[in-house]
Amino acid sequence: MRSDSFPYSDISFEEFKIFLKQNKTKLQMNINVQIRLETNISKEEQSIVEFLASSFLGILTETDQIKTQSDLDTLLTAWIQTYSMTLDYHYLHILHLILEKSLANLLKNSTDVKEYSYIFYLPIIASKISNLFSNLKNTIITSDDFHSHSSQSLLSSYLELFPIQQLFLVQHHNKTSPITFRWGRTEQETIQKIPFYPFADIKSDQLNEIYEQSLLLKVGETSIYIYPKTALEMEQEETIRNYLLRFNDFASINAQFEKTLLKKLKVLDQLTKVLIRYSGRNDFINIIKGCEELLNFKRCVFYAYIPWSSEFKGVIGAELSKVQKTQGYVYPNQLFHTMLITKKPVFIKNPVHSVKSETIELFSLSSLIVAPICYNEEVLGWMTLDQVGQEFDCTQEDLQLIEEVCNRIGLFLKNFDHNVSPSNNFELTDRELSVLTLLADGYDNKKMGEFLHLSEHTIRDYISSLMLKLKAKNRTQVVSAGFRLGLLT
Repeated sequence: MRSDSFPYSDISFEEFKIFLKQNKTKLQMNINVQIRLETNISKEEQSIVEFLASSFLGILTETDQIKTQSDLDTLLTAWIQTYSMTLDYHYLHILHLILEKSLANLLKNSTDVKEYSYIFYLPIIASKISNLFSNLKNTIITSDDFHSHSSQSLLSSYLELFPIQQLFLVQHHNKTSPITFRWGRTEQETIQKIPFYPFADIKSDQLNEIYEQSLLLKVGETSIYIYPKTALEMEQEETIRNYLLRFNDFASINAQFEKTLLKKLKVLDQLTKVLIRYSGRNDFINIIKGCEELLNFKRCVFYAYIPWSSEFKGVIGAELSKVQKTQGYVYPNQLFHTMLITKKPVFIKNPVHSVKSETIELFSLSSLIVAPICYNEEVLGWMTLDQVGQEFDCTQEDLQLIEEVCNRIGLFLKNFDHNVSPSNNFELTDRELSVLTLLADGYDNKKMGEFLHLSEHTIRDYISSLMLKLKAKNRTQVVSAGFRLGLLT
């Protein structure tokens, strides 16, 4: 019950949003300062928490008709889904701590004691985030899945401890032709608790007779027949019933895990075949197209990343003219900044607050996945996956599969790079190769010096060395030779 006389009275979500919106700039500054003061967290953790805090404020304060009409749970769920590959309980704890300290610092000179209610609203949000995040992590499709081989083995091993001679599991997923699994042992083997062994096929009329003399236990769509009916005492029967109730949950989780693992292995096996089939960057378009089919997306686009200039360029994808229009600086886009730090895919349910509006319009984006392509902590680029304007959902397992796919593509690209050798008997240093690449991109000496943290004089020395090694008379011939010899692509 709300009491107007109590300064720490409950506030509504709308009141909290308005307060955040009015104080967003100051609060963001306090957050950035507070993060730097937390000396017990690493630079990488500071960067991630800074991004999470900024995106959290953004989703609660930025103006959008859909968001304005959304309740707190809906907005928090969208935020968690977008950053599920980055979030964990460790970061959530730090985020809550930083927000609490930053808000307290903002209000320390406030004369309106009622404003302190906003600090007490944070634990409510923290609790909701924790519950929603936990639900997302634990979401598993439950069904009756005793057909899993490992689940069957575990169940039969348990029932071997009881005086049971024959055991039948009947799956009723298909009512016209149920699936039957059967095991058995002799009466003497039952006394000695010898393990069950697969039972020979039985005629249907004999099977019906055995069923009539068996104890029937049902769990979901599975019927468990224990023969003979009189084998178990009432206490033993009750023990088995209780076990089956708990076992059903385990079997469902285990079967879902096996199903997910099998799907992952099939996709990765097919991807390996695609990578073997093609070689070189000229075939990379076929690999990206193969990812569309393997991962069941309508569109897959690859963007190259240039680390020394923090730029990206659209390279491969359907409607190539649109793809190649998409380029620029990664910063200050915090979504991509965090992706580069964590090296994890990001699922964006609604791209309005993460992607430039012109990009959303150009590609008719709704939901999308952005997945970095890496090799040994080096980001080579990323690919985006979407359903061409259709909104979709994505599970944690889907993101983990996409991450593994991108890692294999990164390995393929790096292996190809290592296999490219110039026709002359010379090698370029890493620094020379960096200068050559920037030269091909049209940068002048001053800009190259800024990117590589070198003086213009040193850049000139590197260009002279390249001209000598490549037998070139000028900068244009250096670039031309670089392409011809496979040093540039």
